[in-house]
Amino acid sequence: MSLTPDSTIDALGGTRAVSVALGVPLNTVSTWKARGIPAHRWASLVRLAAQKGVSEVTFEALAALAPAEAAE
Repeated sequence: MSLTPDSTIDALGGTRAVSVALGVPLNTVSTWKARGIPAHRWASLVRLAAQKGVSEVTFEALAALAPAEAAE
């Protein structure tokens, strides 16, 4: 399965579930679907994925979603 920011958030239970789990505003998570998931949130998302048994959400998968300029 090829992840996108949208499918990653959906795999973790959706916008509201991720918002509550991470303690961030709902509109912030909604923005990630369009603009990408910030790197400083990856560890929290990987932990959440482990709790939910979502094995496809890994640091490597999230890094692959990052724009090329963010990797520089």
